[in-house]
Amino acid sequence: MAADTLLPANRGGARQRHLSTESSDSCSADDCSFDGDEFHFIESSHAIQVLSGLDGLRQSRTFCDITLCVDSKEFPCHKIVLASFSPYFNAMFSGELAESRQEKVTINGIDATMLELLVNYAYTSEVLITKVNVQSLLSASNLLEVLPVRDACCHFMQRNMDETNCLGIHCFAEAHACFNLQEKAKAFTLEFFDDVWPQEEFVGLSQSKLIELISSDELCVDNEEVVFNAVMRWLNHDEKAHWEELHKVLEHVRLPLLSPYFLHDCVESQPIVAKSAECQKLVEEAKTYHLLQDRRAELRTSRTRPRKASGKSTSH
Repeated sequence: MAADTLLPANRGGARQRHLSTESSDSCSADDCSFDGDEFHFIESSHAIQVLSGLDGLRQSRTFCDITLCVDSKEFPCHKIVLASFSPYFNAMFSGELAESRQEKVTINGIDATMLELLVNYAYTSEVLITKVNVQSLLSASNLLEVLPVRDACCHFMQRNMDETNCLGIHCFAEAHACFNLQEKAKAFTLEFFDDVWPQEEFVGLSQSKLIELISSDELCVDNEEVVFNAVMRWLNHDEKAHWEELHKVLEHVRLPLLSPYFLHDCVESQPIVAKSAECQKLVEEAKTYHLLQDRRAELRTSRTRPRKASGKSTSH
């Protein structure tokens, strides 16, 4: 009997209904479509089975055609699997690079444990992210361009962000071009600045990073005294290194929004402020703003603008 007459038209419906019934366990209505003489079958677990089979071949070192080397560890793999999950490996093996012709390739700039996690991910689609390994894993996945793992690490760090680590996360995300995480960490820092500036991470900020924070209109503080106290804590942590540049930081503290009493008792009285002509100019500007209240429209600067999240603008 010819193959195209295997299912006669007058019996096709019965045969097809029988096939559909037998396949119901492995083919849901969402996966498969039946239309008259055609049956579009999709095995939903096929991809998982193939991946599992490839992992089995890797474990037994069957058909492996490349060995990744880091330090003293070696990881036998299949080029096609590596190239399919990582643009980094795709470029390495598909171009004219020497690595495309080698049986062993040394991967630099990555920890062996992290490479092992990513190779396992390539063959299993699973990886365990922890507080201990998240930064190293993000760095490794960023290097190998494994974006799903990198994004998962970013999500994990965001979920575990608090006042003790938000500054470190912000700097780490910036260094790895994780822009969404970087913005989330900055927003967290600005919103919870009252809780952030007393933390250990704060005194380790670079001058430019500190200025980036305290110059923002979005900085959430009850009053400008908080900002001044934060700057002085940062300064006093390493006064020798910071004092000559104090005026560059202090110009972003909105001194005119401080009360006259605070200006006199806590700002002007600081020896380090008194020693700096530039800082003294900023103090005089603030005092003038308070003395000439009827001319404030003429005296407006970025330092007289209330922060959007401030509890108060000016104390009298």
